[in-house]
Order: sequence, then structure tokens, then C-alpha cells
Amino acid sequence: MLDAAAMSEILVTPEELAAVSARLGSIGAGVEQVCGYVRGCAGAAAGTPAEGAVDAMLGRFSSVLPHYGLAGEHLSGAVAGAGVGYTRSEDEVAGACEGGGGPE
Repeated sequence: MLDAAAMSEILVTPEELAAVSARLGSIGAGVEQVCGYVRGCAGAAAGTPAEGAVDAMLGRFSSVLPHYGLAGEHLSGAVAGAGVGYTRSEDEVAGACEGGGGPE
């Protein structure tokens, strides 16, 4: 059985959700930068015994990186949507409380 005193809690505000969404949205740009670095390293092992292994590793790395950028964009959109919904709900509750029409 869980002890209520041992449980953690978090505070979520629309402003925090907007900030998280912005940070997640920047993942794509960072991934593009890393992809550029990876492409720049592609010829580093040319003419050495490691050429095939390095090329294969960089190829796999390059094919996976864009998925991280896309995931960041999707998460950013989801968090932004949650923030909009949260703000709307807060506004509705505040309006009901100001109008005297709280929950029954």
C-alpha cells in the first residue's frame, strides 16, 4: 500500500507547458546541426582499415537522427495542445467561481 506522505507531486502551469513545448520544439534544429556534423565526418576514415565500419556507423546514425527531430516536433505539439486545454479549463473554472457558479 502506498503511503500518501511518500508520494511526490508536481505543479503544472500553462507557462511551464509553453516553456517545455518551446524546448522540445528546438530538438529538430539541434538534430539538423548534428546531422551536418555527421556528414562532415563521413570522409574521416577514408583510405584506412576502419573506412567501412565508420561509414556504416555514420550511415545508421544519420538515418536515426531525423526520427529524434520528428519526435521532438510531435512532443512539442502535444505539450502545446495540453497547455491550451489546461489554460481553457483554468479560465472556465475561474469564470464559474467569479460568477458564483462553482461545482455542486
